[in-house]
Amino acid sequence: MTPAGKILLDRAYMLFGQLAQTYHDVTASSEQPVGTVVIGMPPTPGEFIAPPLLRRVTARFPDIELRFREGFSRDLEDWLLTGQISLAVMHNPPDRADITAQELLIEKLHLIGQTGSLDKPFYTLAEAASLPLIMPSRSNYLRLLADQHAEKIGRKLNVTQRVDGVWHLKALVRDGHGFTLLTFGGVLTEFHLGTLIAVPIIEPEVQWRLCTAIKSDQRQNMAIKAVETVIAEIVGELVERNIWH
Repeated sequence: MTPAGKILLDRAYMLFGQLAQTYHDVTASSEQPVGTVVIGMPPTPGEFIAPPLLRRVTARFPDIELRFREGFSRDLEDWLLTGQISLAVMHNPPDRADITAQELLIEKLHLIGQTGSLDKPFYTLAEAASLPLIMPSRSNYLRLLADQHAEKIGRKLNVTQRVDGVWHLKALVRDGHGFTLLTFGGVLTEFHLGTLIAVPIIEPEVQWRLCTAIKSDQRQNMAIKAVETVIAEIVGELVERNIWH
């Protein structure tokens, strides 16, 4: 494909997404939740949210069709702004007048390692930064956040391997090639399976807000609001049961 063709294809996907979302918006009933809601989420926590979300929405709102799209914060922001998704579950949504966000929980940065590789109840950021780290490239939001906090304490992350893919990153950590920095939500499955360990980082404590984000002009869409409410309910239950913290 030529560069011009690539531009045309990307714009076509964006336009068709906006057209489909516009159709669902203008045909939705104002009396009951109905229509298609396209949800964008990261891989994890998406795997913990998507199954109960589909089950509950199907049972409570049979006229809502859910569609799921997987992506990371930068992609989710672009898709939300261009109308390719109706709602995003994302970290630190942009502070913009055309996006409204509802906080689900505040996650904290954890040091992640192979099971049995970490023997302290917590690590300072300086201690974690000195370990051999497997991290995404600097374009990744979480990498930027970790770099910024390390710079504030006069340290630099000891990145020995770069991996731009969460599943490959976690696989390398599981195999003992090094450690990584992620939120607890990023390793929910592996932690409860006992294949990875997650230890909180302190001094400083690095926080990351997990939110639902919606275009401001969609705030009154009853189907989107209903889905957003169910997502908050699911996350709240996971936190209450100490599955997610």
